[in-house]
Amino acid sequence: MKNIIGILNKCMLFKNVHEEEIEKIIRKINYKIGEYAKDSVVAFEEDDCSLLGIIIDGTIEIRKIYSSGKNVTLTQLKKSHIFGEAIMFSNFNQYPATVISVARSKIIFIPKEEIVKICSQNEIILKNFMNLLSNKILMLNKKVKELSLDTLREKICFYLFEEHKKQKSLKIKLSMSREGLAKYMGVQRPSLSREMIKLRDEGIIDFDRSTVTIKDIRNIEDILI
Repeated sequence: MKNIIGILNKCMLFKNVHEEEIEKIIRKINYKIGEYAKDSVVAFEEDDCSLLGIIIDGTIEIRKIYSSGKNVTLTQLKKSHIFGEAIMFSNFNQYPATVISVARSKIIFIPKEEIVKICSQNEIILKNFMNLLSNKILMLNKKVKELSLDTLREKICFYLFEEHKKQKSLKIKLSMSREGLAKYMGVQRPSLSREMIKLRDEGIIDFDRSTVTIKDIRNIEDILI
């Protein structure tokens, strides 16, 4: 239990809530813990969603899987990250994509009714939950923008531009592997590598295994116009 409380203390829902208070809350509510092997499915697209999931250990990906076999990674979530918070309160409370455990994972699931009870009893958690929903809207808007981009070059530049704003640096630390980045953009890794090499040869970026350096941010902005 102590390990779980430590993880919950780092997640957005319980931000600024003392561990002792989190433990009291968890002991009073109904919840369940699921354990998943690598590459197993946590939830299929169109499954009902009435639970908020918090990752206690491991990594999951939200993927859109098409009948053609193509799949696009919409987002990757790791320890202390949350999913399902917006879906379970919608009128159409079904998963819009498939949730896959890409590493051995442990997830705590809290029912919608318990989230309502927690929020009604704790103003800090209520504010945190509203912040979660607001962030989810912003993230979805960003994803819509990404999906509207026509070329791989535009997708790479959009990703770098957003990371530049987030990290406040022209030298960007990659939060995922090259393979993970390719999946995120819905392309094969060789295609991603070829386009990044072209961008490097044109003097727009430079890169090594774990970082990408933007040589001139105006070049990136021009590609996105």
